[in-house]
Amino acid sequence: MNLDSSTLASVREIFPQLPSCKNHLFYRIPHKYLQRASERLQEAWDTVSPLIQTIKAKTVSSPVESEGTTRFACNGLDVEISNTFSDLWVKTEVEGDAQKHEVLGEMDAFMTQLSRPVYKYVHKDEKVLAYPLEEGQWEETLKGYIGLDAGSISINIVFVDDSGVVLETDYTLTEGDIINNIRKAFAKLSAKLPANIDILGSGVTGSGHEISAALLGADVYETELDAHAEATLHLLPDTQVIFDIGGQDSKVMYIEDGELDEAGMNKKCGAGTGSFLDAQADRLGIPIEAFGETGLKAKKPYSFNSMCTVFVGRDLIAEQAKGNTKENIIAGLHRSLAMNFFGTLGINKKRLKTPIAFQGGVACNIGVKKSMEDLLYEARGEKVELFIPMHNKVMGAIGMALFAADELDGERGNFRGIDTIGQMRSDFTECDCAEKVGCGKAMLCDLVHLYKGETILQTLYACEAYDKAKKEEAA
Repeated sequence: MNLDSSTLASVREIFPQLPSCKNHLFYRIPHKYLQRASERLQEAWDTVSPLIQTIKAKTVSSPVESEGTTRFACNGLDVEISNTFSDLWVKTEVEGDAQKHEVLGEMDAFMTQLSRPVYKYVHKDEKVLAYPLEEGQWEETLKGYIGLDAGSISINIVFVDDSGVVLETDYTLTEGDIINNIRKAFAKLSAKLPANIDILGSGVTGSGHEISAALLGADVYETELDAHAEATLHLLPDTQVIFDIGGQDSKVMYIEDGELDEAGMNKKCGAGTGSFLDAQADRLGIPIEAFGETGLKAKKPYSFNSMCTVFVGRDLIAEQAKGNTKENIIAGLHRSLAMNFFGTLGINKKRLKTPIAFQGGVACNIGVKKSMEDLLYEARGEKVELFIPMHNKVMGAIGMALFAADELDGERGNFRGIDTIGQMRSDFTECDCAEKVGCGKAMLCDLVHLYKGETILQTLYACEAYDKAKKEEAA
């Protein structure tokens, strides 16, 4: 198995049959929460090594390896084993004579003796079902929690099962329409989830937490900082410091005795955030996804005189006019962003405890990661590796799913249900009870009604007098 591939395809690119796996059986083994991606991949592969040896012993031809997938033709039964960034998947056939194949029984026996989360995906009654392994048995229902981070740039949703495994995620742009895009995000998430899930509750965070809490019937709210720290300590428990760079802000969080102790957030300067790089990518005509690799090819990174977004843009244009390479300019942008991150948050690089986690969307950029590590080395005189957790782009949502699990402790909460959320709509309006309650405000209050059909389920931003008046009308 080739574990050195820098880009792993999503499971649906590897196994396009999964959404309708009528003739196939899938086993999903989530990677353990280790610090390095290479360690996670290797550990998962080592877990199924005994199974592979069993299959090889029954295979005449040699396995075929390509793009992170190993294929076996085992006495007429095809078996594929593939790694994604978060899971190892085993796929085989279950139609015709294959159902009686002895390897299927051996495979199932092997999976049920594993002392870790495992899920068996099957197609039944035109639906995809996922059976979680619990104490050596396949459970009929997959229970878990929804976490939602509604920010100014994106809406992040995750489903975390009751064993703490992040099974599905979604990233949807907010686009100034939080309600409709939350509905859109849930529709996308629902398409990934098996039919036998049981969502026990939910938690929300982010600038849009009030509306999202109302839409979901959320059971718990926490601040972004608390949510991000909770997720990091779940995925990388030994973390002492967290660097988080998102689209609009950047954060540093300090951990003491396994809990968030102190934190700082930069919301004023965009030069240390993802939006800064997005703007420069547009200027240079290079996809932001290619920025990291491109910057690493620089022969002489350009040194920007300013960390201000406006002045950096001016210098970038001037360097292009001089004929400087895009590689040099991009490497300089990465270093400028890293310097801005440490500078605006007042981080003393020499006194940072390790291990340090690096998360947020910008953590996917290997050029920024290298620049951050270079600055730490220059300050400390020793190499410091930044560890990127799995699902680093949706950490706030993961944290809120974990908070919901802790709050409910296996009990059922107030989650409205994905179908109900999909049917909800909103109406932005002025208060119509001001005269009745004798309100003395010069301007009427703005309210938001949430409807299912023609029924108002909830009204946001209303005062107690409004709520009382509406209850009297309904009585």
